[in-house]
Amino acid sequence: MFYYEVSPIGGKIYDTYTYKYEEKLSKGQRVIINMRGNQSLGLIIKESTNIDSIKIKEIDFILDEKPLINENIFDLIFESTKKFLLPLSEVIRFVFPPLSYDLFRIKIMPLNELSPIQKPTFLNEYYKNFENKKEAKKKLKELINLNIVKLELHEKNIKNKKEWFLSLNKDLKDIMNINISAQAQAVVNYLMINGEIPEKLLYEENIIKKSSSVLKTLKKKGILKFSEKKEIIIKKEVDLSLEQENAVKTIFLKKDKPHLLYGVTGSGKTEVFFEVAEPYLKQNKKVLIMVPEISLAPQMYKRLKNRFLNYKLGVYHSSMTNSERINVWYGAQKGDYDIIIGTRSSVWLPIKDLSMIIIDEEHDNSYYQLEQGSYDAIEVALMRKNFENLNIVLASATPRLVDYKRALEEKYYLETIKNRFYSQMPEIEILDLKSEEKYNWIFSKKTIKKIYETIKKDKKVIVFTPTRGYANYVICSDCGYIFKCENCDVSYTYHKKENKLKCHYCGEEKNTPASCPNCKSIKLQTRGYGTEKVVNDLMKAFPSVPIVRVDRTVINNYDELKDTFNYMHEKGRKIIVGTKMITKGLDIEDLDLVVILDSDRYAFLPDYTAEESAASLIMQVAGRAGRKEKGNVIIQTFKNDSKMFEHIKNNDYDSIIKSELLKREKYNYPPYSDMYLLIIQNESREDNNKMSNLIYEELKNLFPNTEILGPVEPLIYKLRNKYRKYIMIKEKVDNIKLLKIQRKYNRNLIIHSNPPTTLL
Repeated sequence: MFYYEVSPIGGKIYDTYTYKYEEKLSKGQRVIINMRGNQSLGLIIKESTNIDSIKIKEIDFILDEKPLINENIFDLIFESTKKFLLPLSEVIRFVFPPLSYDLFRIKIMPLNELSPIQKPTFLNEYYKNFENKKEAKKKLKELINLNIVKLELHEKNIKNKKEWFLSLNKDLKDIMNINISAQAQAVVNYLMINGEIPEKLLYEENIIKKSSSVLKTLKKKGILKFSEKKEIIIKKEVDLSLEQENAVKTIFLKKDKPHLLYGVTGSGKTEVFFEVAEPYLKQNKKVLIMVPEISLAPQMYKRLKNRFLNYKLGVYHSSMTNSERINVWYGAQKGDYDIIIGTRSSVWLPIKDLSMIIIDEEHDNSYYQLEQGSYDAIEVALMRKNFENLNIVLASATPRLVDYKRALEEKYYLETIKNRFYSQMPEIEILDLKSEEKYNWIFSKKTIKKIYETIKKDKKVIVFTPTRGYANYVICSDCGYIFKCENCDVSYTYHKKENKLKCHYCGEEKNTPASCPNCKSIKLQTRGYGTEKVVNDLMKAFPSVPIVRVDRTVINNYDELKDTFNYMHEKGRKIIVGTKMITKGLDIEDLDLVVILDSDRYAFLPDYTAEESAASLIMQVAGRAGRKEKGNVIIQTFKNDSKMFEHIKNNDYDSIIKSELLKREKYNYPPYSDMYLLIIQNESREDNNKMSNLIYEELKNLFPNTEILGPVEPLIYKLRNKYRKYIMIKEKVDNIKLLKIQRKYNRNLIIHSNPPTTLL
């Protein structure tokens, strides 16, 4: 008999547990174990040598014939538990696909006529025949011991479809003599322009639908040829500028330190990615390209596919179906994909022969996971570099202060691109709403006039507003009562079209009441505005112009998002109204004007990263304008005398960084210190106050000479029906000691290490 330390996968479990098995197993194999009466998925951490007299359970079943992760990934798991103060089981969950979504499921196989189970049955189906799961397991064990049934892994059959390449099989003059449909002619025209292409490109470009029989008809008539390509084809898109060439050269030649690619919006950073990735692909090495939002994945995929026609690309993000994600996970582990485009979670993928990670828009807070296990994906990538000797590239027009400081300290290589590739930087105008003549209470007259001039040129306009909905809150004008969510200490957002009040934190919603619950007055007013209100006002001002709204209220899934982005790229005049979803990586050729509303909202929040985040956000939105010709940007503000707006107007992010670094150093905030934000939460306010004080005293005893602030109530003191308090540690401390506090208070305590904001 052999003994093993096994960690459950998932749940907030910090310890490993000893199990036995009659055969020799390996570190990294997944197993099925009995955990508190339930069958759970576990990972073998090591062979156990310290066996005590306690009754040890046996491993129920072996899931993997051999380990799916190597020693480097194990090192990453253990380092991450310490760095991010996370339970071991939770970090392992990040690395593996969950059991319920896995390729494998357990089947009961009858071995002879004595079996009460007449045909192969999945274990979960078997349990449904019993009222008591314990009784079901006991009966099954008896049947297995008597050799009447056995357990077997069931593997789903995944069809690896061949990727066909299409080309014309006849000359154009011959095709013209054949009668074909309009759709078939569209395919012919596309092939005439682009030459040989992958079949799926026709679907991605909406030339035809997957269900169409056009390709079969063209093949039958001898017009179309299908072939499998074996040779590697690399399609060049553009010649590089001198700045781009210098960046490519440095990144390729030096991989001992990470690279920070600091290039203005529209400077061609993506082209640099392609150039530095190409040598690795030629050596059969793999590349991971990370993007902060799901919305950026289709655009990046399309550009990569156009550039690297015959390399296999994979996409990995949370909006994919379970089977799609599983296929990519196993494909990555086997080395089937040459390039994977993924969001935050892709940083954990155990990609075989991985050699490079490129992190696009690295400034984006979406790389920091705040719920269900808090971690910084960029820091995870940097750890992987050390364990796997990877080349790491972080890219942004507005890099994080922590990364810029590391570059100044020569911990990173710094590559800068100061010039746009195709055009000049946009002309930025700061409008002072205190003195500007108003069109209405949202828009100045000058803004509306500029939108009109842009539309008249058949160009596009983006109007950015920080919030969605029709109004930020509803107030009673008689008594001042504000409608707030019962679960959270925040006001409901009013959505006019549905006539509902919605909480954008917990999701609670209700019909808008006709009167005030406090004084029964019917004098209810809306205050503030969001995307719905902006669209409403623009429809009145420009009734004949197509207006597209882009936010998480109207876009509910990945397909809707893709369709909306495709529509936005279609040529012709449009006004696009959106929240942060439209700030990242959006590249529309005929976008001439960007209007930024309510720009003061982010800049003056009570948060140590407020000015950095606001400047980054505004400059990223502004950077969408004039990708092919010089564009225009209008920023409406009540604080036009702020230095930040002066720097933004001059496209001078360097000065914003310098100013912010001075403030951070003065007040001892990251990147000049390590910061831990502890969030204590309870359903009882009194219990939460007591627990917060206890934790504070324990921290002071553990770290007597450390700056510890709190406990204090945050701006939102109640969230999802739990009362909250914050404690902040502003110096590097022993994470092992801090982990003991985390373990002790477990589900009532969340610790964020160097979070990108304190407004959580």
